[in-house]
Amino acid sequence: MNKNLIKSIKLLMLSALLVALVIVVYIGSSPQRFDLNIGQVSDIDISAPRTIVDSYETNKAALESKISVKPIFVRSNELSDTSKNRVNSFFDLCQKIRDENMTSDGQYLDSHRSLATQLQEQALSTYAIELTDDEAFQLVTADASLLRYIRSQSISIANLVIMESLTSQNLKEEINNYMSSVEDSELSFYVSNQELILSLLTDLILPNVVVDTDATTFAEDQAYDHAIRNPILIEKGTRIISLGDVINEHQFQMLEDLDLLEDNTFDLPMFAGIFFYMLTIFVAISLYFVRFESEALSHPRDMVAIIIAFLIPIIATLYLSDISPLINTVFFTTVIIATYLGIQSGIVISLIQVLIVLPIQNFSVESIFVSVIGIFVCAVIAGQKRRKFNSSSLILFTAMSCFMASFAYSLVTKATRFDMFSAVLWAIISASVSVVAAVGSMPMFELISNTVSPVRLIDLSQPGNPLLKRLFLEAPGTSQHSMMVANLADSAAEAIGADALLAKVGAYYHDIGKLDNPTFFTENQQVGQNPHDTIPPEDSVAIITAHPDYGVRLARKSRLPNSIIRIINEHHGSTVQTYFYHKAKTNAAQAGQLEPSIRDYQYKGEIPSSKESAVVMLADTCEAALRSNGINNIQDAEVLFRKLIKNKIDQDQLIHSGLSFNDIETIIRAFLQVYAGYFHERIKYPDDSNVR
Repeated sequence: MNKNLIKSIKLLMLSALLVALVIVVYIGSSPQRFDLNIGQVSDIDISAPRTIVDSYETNKAALESKISVKPIFVRSNELSDTSKNRVNSFFDLCQKIRDENMTSDGQYLDSHRSLATQLQEQALSTYAIELTDDEAFQLVTADASLLRYIRSQSISIANLVIMESLTSQNLKEEINNYMSSVEDSELSFYVSNQELILSLLTDLILPNVVVDTDATTFAEDQAYDHAIRNPILIEKGTRIISLGDVINEHQFQMLEDLDLLEDNTFDLPMFAGIFFYMLTIFVAISLYFVRFESEALSHPRDMVAIIIAFLIPIIATLYLSDISPLINTVFFTTVIIATYLGIQSGIVISLIQVLIVLPIQNFSVESIFVSVIGIFVCAVIAGQKRRKFNSSSLILFTAMSCFMASFAYSLVTKATRFDMFSAVLWAIISASVSVVAAVGSMPMFELISNTVSPVRLIDLSQPGNPLLKRLFLEAPGTSQHSMMVANLADSAAEAIGADALLAKVGAYYHDIGKLDNPTFFTENQQVGQNPHDTIPPEDSVAIITAHPDYGVRLARKSRLPNSIIRIINEHHGSTVQTYFYHKAKTNAAQAGQLEPSIRDYQYKGEIPSSKESAVVMLADTCEAALRSNGINNIQDAEVLFRKLIKNKIDQDQLIHSGLSFNDIETIIRAFLQVYAGYFHERIKYPDDSNVR
């Protein structure tokens, strides 16, 4: 298929996936809406699907806080001066009435009663104060020195008092604070000096504060904003309307805030928000695949399998979240991805999936916590390459981890017993069912993507497999060689942390291409019978170097996984068949012909692109060389292995394998350990033929 066409198909699939996810999440996160109005009777119980601000009560509380702010007063110099002038002018009035009604010899023209009445009338009209009879008589009849004293004390106290901020509430208290400095005189016939001054100043001095409009407005705004910043919340799950309630303004506002009112319109802002939310997640997961799993996106069929495994739990969540937001289906994806792509990808992709379904689950913190714990446990078990855990263990440990996470969360949040039981039950059920569904679906995914799982590898390793049976019957030498290569590859791959099962099974099938002409390969030939002796070297090398290509075609025909096919294609890389090349050079020299091109004697496969493929290459090379050289001791075997592997390194056969020099050394040690047992001489038992 054309590369540009493949690229277009993959881009189209990714675009379709994004659109599908946006639509699914939009539908799943859109709440059920109700056709209700103020004054209408509700025929259903309605609870808040998420925690929101109670805007009605919050605004009400804010307004109450605002109006509860007391006015802020500031001292007014103008009012203070007015009070000071009133005190002075009042005593001027008293002095004037006394002077106008007194003869030069100190006798009053009018009676004391007349003067007192005159003072009372003018004080009321001028200063709006009501003097008592005793106060008026005291002011018009007092000795001149006493009046001067009363005046002086009143003005002094007034000057002190008006320096304070005076309100109608604290005015008398502030004046009374200075009364101790006033002395009473023996000439006081009607009221004491203290009582008179206190009464006069209380009436003459006016409050000298005015409202600071700006400060008061600022304080009111601060109180209002503080209430808005500390809103009243409607917690998720709170019943806001009960069956039979008559919808009031408050309830209607809550329905509106929760977007639960039916309006038959498309929520464009919400759709746009979900689109950008999903686009952000999509970019993140795309970067991960490009950086760490680009090979998984190289084949459209593999992409289809990953997309299906990714979509199924999301679509399931769309329908199951109405039952309970604690139903987690993400473990389906965890099992599939961790099994085929490894633990890291299983965790990363599943966590991304958790973010995708969050809007559908109303951003449930408990769901996130339980999912994350379950994902880690599930991925670690499902992604094991050495198959230490079987399917039962995978189901059990995933369910138990979700149970513990849910139980712990309920304890921390002090959930009720019913809520705790419900959460734990759904955690166990959803985890178990998701894992069971994933394990049961693996054959379908293998069929779609042609990828390989440990279960499939174990099945392919069985001797009864048609290709292995053919290899045993038609090319028994190659079959034995492959078994030994498999043992070497298994030991070496496990030692360096590669996929030992894949390397072992790949070794079983790496030489199936020899089924085309089995007798042309040394291990299948009878002693003294070598068909290469009768044909030119160029024909021999064509037959020998063709076996990887024929093996690939045979593997594809038998629908072997791509990872096995890759090992078959890469197990000789682009190395040179040196035996036939040197034979061809010798023949050419004897015939006086040009030296043949070394390219004509190279294998046409790709160099190893993975650790497993490189391990099989090295195991195949070392086993074949050891067999042909007849070496039977560890020391000579080590010298040969190092020479062969150095040759592979010099030919750049391992540059894309991911192997380090430390891995190479570990592989050599693993090979030697296998051959240490193989070379071990069996104990010779005595002949028991004479035993009776």
